[in-house]
Amino acid sequence: MLSTIIAAMLPLVVIFVLGYAAGWRGDFNGGQVAILNRMVMLYAFPLSLFVGIARMPRTILAGQLPLAASIFGIMCLSFVVCYGLSRFVFRRTPATATLQGLAMAAPSVPFIGSAMLPVLIGQSTTAVVISASVFAMVLVQTPLCMVMLARNEKEGEDGAPLRLGHQVIVSLREPIVWAPIAATLLVACNVHFPASLLNAFALLGNAAAGVALFASGIVLFLQRVSITVPVLVTVAVRNIVVPGLSWLGLSLTGLSHDAMRAAVLALSIPVGTVVVILAVRFGTDEQEAASTLFLSAVVSVLTMAFFIACTV
Repeated sequence: MLSTIIAAMLPLVVIFVLGYAAGWRGDFNGGQVAILNRMVMLYAFPLSLFVGIARMPRTILAGQLPLAASIFGIMCLSFVVCYGLSRFVFRRTPATATLQGLAMAAPSVPFIGSAMLPVLIGQSTTAVVISASVFAMVLVQTPLCMVMLARNEKEGEDGAPLRLGHQVIVSLREPIVWAPIAATLLVACNVHFPASLLNAFALLGNAAAGVALFASGIVLFLQRVSITVPVLVTVAVRNIVVPGLSWLGLSLTGLSHDAMRAAVLALSIPVGTVVVILAVRFGTDEQEAASTLFLSAVVSVLTMAFFIACTV
């Protein structure tokens, strides 16, 4: 068990530390990190997801649908619940509650999951887990946050506010969304790509996890960190409460142990960088977002090891 935990967590720690060291040395700045993330989101990750799903037999893909639906549903529901608690129970401002709800409900599955989950649940299952989390994040969570954060802002020459439908359409144009959808449709239609072509795609796709983790380490160095009570609460909910309650809830649904384990491990992953990106974009609680990202990543070394050990 210890060797499994080390094998899963070591890439996360090592690449984070290398990225942090690169930021400390001044080898990369914020603009260069944005370029790295752009390459990952437009090319490397879409190719990684496409290859992972396209290589999956149709029967296996069909068997993974309950797992995908569970992750998608939990991420969407947890965002709504966490936003409601932050806004109406703890009386935080709408913008602050939006970012806090997103931090609690949006694990960094695309970045961190692609590095550690294959060791624990296998490459094909990892592709399904990442795709489901991407759909929840890009089609539901991020569009809702964009609309809520920009409620009092005017976009475009006509001065019209952002609309949810428009944001969903924009999201569907992103390669990280349509690539796994296209791969799923091809597998469902029993259409297979040549292995040599998939291997060519995988050459760049395999770089996605390492580059994304490296860029996240640089971000952790560049952002100012301040540990406050809201930060501690957000990290506790993201790293412990959400995966713990998900584990309890899924155990009552009759989901297989392997699928339940995959879902819990994915949902135990720390806060995603999308929270910091939106905070900077709208000039809202940037320090709290960066501090949450930092503390969640540090604490995850222990919390994720706990869930790995408990779900074996």
